[in-house]
Amino acid sequence: MFFSVIIPTYNRSHLILDTLESVKKQNFTDYEVIIIDDGSVDDTKSVVENFIDNNQLKNWYYYYKKNDERGAARNYGIKKATGKWITFLDSDDLFYQNHLSLASIYTSKNVDAKVFHCAYEFRNQNNELTKKVVYPKNGDLNDAVLKGNLFSCFGMFLKSDILNELKFEVARELSGSEDWLLWLKISARYKIHFQPKVSGCMIQHDGRSVLSFNEFKLLTRTYFIINKLNEDKVFVEVFGSKVINKIHGHMLTYSALHLLLSGNKKNAIRLFINGLKYSPSELLTIRTLAFFKRLFLS
Repeated sequence: MFFSVIIPTYNRSHLILDTLESVKKQNFTDYEVIIIDDGSVDDTKSVVENFIDNNQLKNWYYYYKKNDERGAARNYGIKKATGKWITFLDSDDLFYQNHLSLASIYTSKNVDAKVFHCAYEFRNQNNELTKKVVYPKNGDLNDAVLKGNLFSCFGMFLKSDILNELKFEVARELSGSEDWLLWLKISARYKIHFQPKVSGCMIQHDGRSVLSFNEFKLLTRTYFIINKLNEDKVFVEVFGSKVINKIHGHMLTYSALHLLLSGNKKNAIRLFINGLKYSPSELLTIRTLAFFKRLFLS
């Protein structure tokens, strides 16, 4: 296989059919699909297996494992993958029909690339465009990912040997940022190339885990990432402690904004001030503007 598409899922039988259908409609054929059911207790198994059987899909595989969170599910899929390139798709997001064909064309024109990202956008469940992802004008994705997870886990293509070297962290306390930590580590080791044509979308809905604003979880996630980056000798050598401090500040102001949105005003202000201590440049970001706008309106 040229591409391995890894789809982790958990209790999303009501959403996953649209995701699978979007992959089936690809105008490129040299790929396999590996669906990792991370311990679902709904009818995901029957929904997925019926879809594969009814459509007589070859090179589509369903695996069930005990629940260990998305990082472990993706790592499980990586072990099963046979493709030269590996990419990921969450079970509530969509490929557009040209997603894999554009990626294939990109690899043929950029033979030295080992990691690249295909642009995506945000839509709601009515297929209405809600947000465009803002990419850096200079195309420097290695620098951009240091300022936040603009990739999420959509549209990243990696040579399979890279994912034999680096894996997703599997700790539950990192859930929701396990992908960003991996991209940060990769950014210290490889150039992240860019295919700028939008070829897929993330679907915004109330069930997305990133919409949960729990202070303890947000802070635990922050400290976990900072500790892991400090332990990564390659990352420290390439970027240094100053960049790690900026990431620390970014994550604290991110947490502060979400706490403010959930009504926790006092702790939001405290976290925001702490974020500025680590990275004063956060004061000049769009997030700060959103924070103060929300603060004065609340």
